[in-house]
Amino acid sequence: MKQHIAIIHFNTPELTVACIHSIRKHGCYWPITIFDNSNERPFTKKMAGVTILDNTKGQIVDFKAELDKFPDKNIQIGGYSAEWPSTKHMLSVQKLWELLPDGFILVESDILVKKDIRVLWDENYAAVGGRQAVGGLQAPRLLPMLCYLNVPVLVANGAKYFDPKRTFGLLADGKDRNNWYDTGAVVLEDIVKTKPQLVALLYTHITHF
Repeated sequence: MKQHIAIIHFNTPELTVACIHSIRKHGCYWPITIFDNSNERPFTKKMAGVTILDNTKGQIVDFKAELDKFPDKNIQIGGYSAEWPSTKHMLSVQKLWELLPDGFILVESDILVKKDIRVLWDENYAAVGGRQAVGGLQAPRLLPMLCYLNVPVLVANGAKYFDPKRTFGLLADGKDRNNWYDTGAVVLEDIVKTKPQLVALLYTHITHF
């Protein structure tokens, strides 16, 4: 399996550059793919081993078309000034499952790592990362800030990262639990439901990286 890192970028090029430098500083020189969803400040810096996928105009994932499929979406839950960041993030990662079929370590663009993240790559598991337990209707999730996604195993067992039936604010009813799946919740639920074929190595927090 080809080892890879993926970063979703949105209008913060300085932070993304710093994130990449922190990854390299601690010994990881794997290829990095940046999925650029910026609408104001795209990522343009040339960096060794970094590939940019330009989705700034919806060339890869047309977010407007996807969001238009949900005319009754609940802006109080998922809208955040009508930008729908969680939905866009989930759709982007789901697309990366197609584009990087060997899997990848997903890294948030605004984090700095303090050690070698290659230890997260463990093909014995469907995913490796931090688990966030939440209250109320909201589903627990695999934190998207830093996690390994074993895409071939996940896909082979029917798991998803984005599921239109399990959303974050895309349904009308705010009391419907299916409306409370934030980024990383769908894939975690699919892993839990598919044991023993799918198993995740979960940390209570991921900040020690």
